[in-house]
Amino acid sequence: MAVLIGAFGAFDESVETWGAYTERFDFFVAANSIKDDVKVATFLSVMGAKVFSLLRSLVQPEKPGNMSYTDIVKVLDSHYSPKPLQIAERFRFRNQEEEETIAQYVAVLKRLTEHCDFKDSLDDALHDQLVCGLRSEAIQKRLLTEAGLTLKKAIEIALSHRCPLLSSWLKNCVLSSTFCEDEIC
Repeated sequence: MAVLIGAFGAFDESVETWGAYTERFDFFVAANSIKDDVKVATFLSVMGAKVFSLLRSLVQPEKPGNMSYTDIVKVLDSHYSPKPLQIAERFRFRNQEEEETIAQYVAVLKRLTEHCDFKDSLDDALHDQLVCGLRSEAIQKRLLTEAGLTLKKAIEIALSHRCPLLSSWLKNCVLSSTFCEDEIC
């Protein structure tokens, strides 16, 4: 029996999204050099009884074992991750919450843009919502007086205004695509 790298359990939508689950499965397949001829059987075996039963219902009268991996993922994608409406996703942008740090707020805003399809205007949309949604009027006023304000600069100013001794590590974390949610600021 071959030793597997990592553990891979059943899909649990309360823990992760379907997209994240299939992405992790692809890494699991690569890490364990699972061949294409057993990829479907492996996937059907690890997805869990609940998902397997759902898949069987969705593809009746076809049998899941006779389908390709790509087709299985597409069927379950359409069930677990229907394409969101762009306007509804943009509506979800929000103001900073009472106990939310600036770092957390920026991370949430970045995460909320996933299905907004902002394309080249992503930084502008994030920049605008950051400035408009901050709880602190003092920081808003400071940002509104800054000529040529970019998203990066807005984040730097907001973070340094709230925490003058903020480490460069946290600034880098928030300014990058990493979703850092530290409890400071």
